[in-house]
Amino acid sequence: MRKLIFTTLTIIFSLIMLSCSNNDDENNTFPFQGHWSGTYSGQQDHGTFSINVSSTGIVTGTTMSVVFQENFDINGNVSQSGQFSAIAGNATSGATFTGQMSGNSANGTWINNSAGMNGTWSGNKN
Repeated sequence: MRKLIFTTLTIIFSLIMLSCSNNDDENNTFPFQGHWSGTYSGQQDHGTFSINVSSTGIVTGTTMSVVFQENFDINGNVSQSGQFSAIAGNATSGATFTGQMSGNSANGTWINNSAGMNGTWSGNKN
């Protein structure tokens, strides 16, 4: 009888630990992970963007300039607190996007120093 009680308690304890472990994994998901899209605008350029945020905060995607009729790769990162930083194009002649993600929305500013352009951007998690 003692073996049966001990075995039963061991199984119950194991199930509780397994359940807690699964909940911890769900709570550790990166809050901004997923697909995001939106628009950017300024006096000299405007367009759209589509990005993916990985489970570690790595940002990859594309921007599409309406003015230049060209797509540009965008790469960067977002912190656990939602601080966003990415470059569309390349580091010397591309645009730098900075801003803040919060919940399912994001916004900020962009600047392309080499072309003398700047503006704002906003987007949402899809």
